[in-house]
Amino acid sequence: MVAAVNQELIESLRPIWTRRISDRAVSALELLETMIRAYGVVHRKDHELRAGERVLNDDRELLPRVARCTSLGLSLYLGNRRIASFAVLDAGAAGEVGGFADAALVDAVLRKRETFRGTLVLDGRRHLVACRPLMSLQSHDDYGPLGMIEAYQDLDSLDAMVDTGLREGVSGRPGPTFRDHADRMEDVMHFIDDVGRRLQLLALNGNILAAQAGDHGRAFRVVCRELGSLAAQSKEAVARVRRLTQELLPEEDDPPPGFVLEEPTPDPE
Repeated sequence: MVAAVNQELIESLRPIWTRRISDRAVSALELLETMIRAYGVVHRKDHELRAGERVLNDDRELLPRVARCTSLGLSLYLGNRRIASFAVLDAGAAGEVGGFADAALVDAVLRKRETFRGTLVLDGRRHLVACRPLMSLQSHDDYGPLGMIEAYQDLDSLDAMVDTGLREGVSGRPGPTFRDHADRMEDVMHFIDDVGRRLQLLALNGNILAAQAGDHGRAFRVVCRELGSLAAQSKEAVARVRRLTQELLPEEDDPPPGFVLEEPTPDPE
């Protein structure tokens, strides 16, 4: 039952966190590109991708800094080959350096020069991916992008973390005890008791007035008798509920404060 509720919660929340993660991934790409270009003109030299004189292959500074502050995985490509990658634990595994980009990224980013946002299955796991071209800006894009920058989140890992969090939240939070329910029931019974007393008082006063009215008060006296009967029934019901509650309470528990068994009173005449 709990598992079914958790799955329903995950399915209802998934569109929200997917959109938020996708927006964060695009922002991470913009941040990473800004930091890269701060070192100088992005260009290729032999098998190296450089920003000014800084070699970006096997980067161990820029990618980790952005990944940690965005809680995402990041990869840098020279053409379609991955030359650097870093991921925080929650984002999934870092991509293998030397591996190649998914065909969907190559088509959208390198060929069409567009930003890709979507879900890809990588190494058998679902990933939310944002990827954009990394242009030289020196050759006026005559030769296309030099490479790509990618941000990603392992969705299977995220689902597992959310499910674990929900289960721990349910198991770690003590549910209401029977004593808690008994206390709440006592509040309700106090209200019913008050209504019963008011009905009883109304019936008694009505009977006095009906007796003073003689024959003209006969009909009113019938109404008062019914009111008295309702008052007695309400008190009897409260007494039964209190008796049952006391029987169900653990032996070591005392009845809730104000918990007094009462016997039903006879109908007022």
